[in-house]
Amino acid sequence: MSDPLQKDKAADSDVLTSDRVNPLDLIFNDEGSLPPARIGIRALAFLLDFILVSAVATIIIWKIILPQTHPGTFHEFILWGEQLTNWFNLNERSEIGLPKPNHNLSIALNFANDLQLLTFWLYFALSEALFAVTIGKKACRLRTISTITLGPPPFVTGVIRGGLITAVFFFIPPVGLVASVSTLLFNKRRQMGHDLLSRTIVIDEKILSSVDIKSV
Repeated sequence: MSDPLQKDKAADSDVLTSDRVNPLDLIFNDEGSLPPARIGIRALAFLLDFILVSAVATIIIWKIILPQTHPGTFHEFILWGEQLTNWFNLNERSEIGLPKPNHNLSIALNFANDLQLLTFWLYFALSEALFAVTIGKKACRLRTISTITLGPPPFVTGVIRGGLITAVFFFIPPVGLVASVSTLLFNKRRQMGHDLLSRTIVIDEKILSSVDIKSV
């Protein structure tokens, strides 16, 4: 009589134990079918995106947009740069305050900064929403997928994720970045804060064990 009871208790214990295991943890791990990308390769992918978008945005803003909306900005910026250089070369800087840009240049720089942030948001939002990858991720063979469908994130999710990335890295640094990265300590799937909020995860296609993400 005791053996069947013990077997039933053992079975119940196994069920309870299995219930405590998140199925996503079985999928998103190094031995699972969809291995999550490590922070190092993700940082490299973001660095590539940052360099690319910064270069393209700078050319477009300073060569095309600002000459139309704020003529003379580039010349004023050069003059301000010369003033800063001369100030740094002074032996007694405390007597002379740090040169500040004039009113027109300040307005133009704020406008350029807003355009830069908008460019980053559009790049990340549209890349994630339409292709589930950015150019940096593509180069590093990474891909974003939804933790709900295990497929490419829906369009709205991609747009939200792009906004969260822009906010974390550009609007509220370093607090936002620290908060987002710190979530890596509390989950096994290597999801950062913006991953958790958008219910997405970045996987490493180089070490996919059995499932092709395009066929999920």
